[in-house]
Amino acid sequence: MKLTDNEKRDVVKLIEEGKVLPEKYRFLLFDESKQVELTWNGKSDEVTNVVLPF
Repeated sequence: MKLTDNEKRDVVKLIEEGKVLPEKYRFLLFDESKQVELTWNGKSDEVTNVVLPF
């Protein structure tokens, strides 16, 4: 992890207060991911097959 002591305190404080962590911490807290996923509220894991007319 590449967090300074101040950043660690900020993260702990935000978690204790139940607040959302700023986006900048995602890359500092977690290893790089080779996969990218598009997510949105209400997104389903259900897979559907659509037949297109062409």
